Amino acid sequence: MRARRFCRVAAVAPTALPLLALVTGCGRADFRKAGPAHADKARPAAVVVFAAPPRAKVWLTQGVADDAGWTCEGAAGETVQVSSESGIVVAKLPARTGREKYAIAEVAIADGSDRRLRLGANAKVPVFNAVPGKVTMVGGVKVLAVGDGLSLLPDPSATRARAARFLAGKDRRMSASVAKGKVGRMSWVAMPDSCPRR
Repeated sequence: MRARRFCRVAAVAPTALPLLALVTGCGRADFRKAGPAHADKARPAAVVVFAAPPRAKVWLTQGVADDAGWTCEGAAGETVQVSSESGIVVAKLPARTGREKYAIAEVAIADGSDRRLRLGANAKVPVFNAVPGKVTMVGGVKVLAVGDGLSLLPDPSATRARAARFLAGKDRRMSASVAKGKVGRMSWVAMPDSCPRR
């Protein structure tokens, strides 16, 4: 039986964001890359779509959101790395539904500076579900420079139409799923310093 690491957070009121989707587990040194975003009827995987800074690398972690707050889950290999192409991330991920969610734990900016946003103690992070067998848009995030540091914020420009246009040149069925499907919800919760970092 694999050992798991847990870290709990005080409850934070969720903010619904009509944007795009994501996935993962509390940051760790070991990680895997998300699989190709192509339909595979043999496995109940989820495809999540969300906006992120162009050419950025994003690390996702897994956790559970309940009435007591956020509980990080961590085991070797459970952190997922995804990449943004033209400002859109498309990732095929293991499904997580209900209280089981993914969180964006780290973002590496592709601006030539090798800057990374590593979230500090009690920083609010976006979390979302990954619905099995569905292509879900869950929202988007942007990174702003604040003094010498970086800050992660919701991106209101991340729309379903924008994601569908991007996907149209890659996979028309997936594009149609995003255009006609329901928008997933991102909420923001505080991730304590006790959660393991990558």
